[in-house]
Amino acid sequence: MKKFFESKPFCLIISLVISLALFFMVHDYKLGQINSSTQSDDQQLTSNETREVEVPLQLNVNSDKYFVIGYPNKVKVELTGPSALVATTSNTQNFKILADLSDLGPGKHTVKLKESGLNSELKSDIKPKKITVNIQERENKSYPVQVSYRTKHIASGYKVNKVSKDVNKVEVTGPKDEMKKISQVMAKVKLNRDTNKSVKQTTVIDALDEHGRTINVVISPSTTMVKLQIEKNSN
Repeated sequence: MKKFFESKPFCLIISLVISLALFFMVHDYKLGQINSSTQSDDQQLTSNETREVEVPLQLNVNSDKYFVIGYPNKVKVELTGPSALVATTSNTQNFKILADLSDLGPGKHTVKLKESGLNSELKSDIKPKKITVNIQERENKSYPVQVSYRTKHIASGYKVNKVSKDVNKVEVTGPKDEMKKISQVMAKVKLNRDTNKSVKQTTVIDALDEHGRTINVVISPSTTMVKLQIEKNSN
């Protein structure tokens, strides 16, 4: 018997048993890792999450006839649903928040906001749920462009000899009540103090009321290139 335990066949059997034991230990360990990873992935896919995003507000309105003021450009939306879907939707923002004004006429209205295109597995909570808008008749008029600058910023002994611009007239569009306030359309040139050289500057065009305050309307074109020819006084 002693010879058997010391024999080569016995050693081979022991080696085989040890190898099989190690194999099954490693296999069970890897299988446990795979199951753990799968369970983790499943949990990520099935667990719910709530996330708040900010999205542009879109208006459904006859923009050829009406001009809308007083509404927020963006609203907040709280999305709730599967974590992966919430994350994807938050990043892509492949849905819309709408204010339907298509059946409304001029005046102030309070309307409920709606979502469109959101995945059916997600729930949304829009903040605010309602907004108040002011719908006014749309007007369009042409105005001449004037140029202004601070004469006190011209250096002593110099003067503006000539003013030129590449836009002489603009089209202004806006709500009827705002359009009534327009007193002039102006391109303001910004000058450094003690300017003694000619200036060439791209300048924003604004519609102003009688007190010089900017009126919220759409101007096209919105800028002009202004040239001030500055020369030394001859006397």
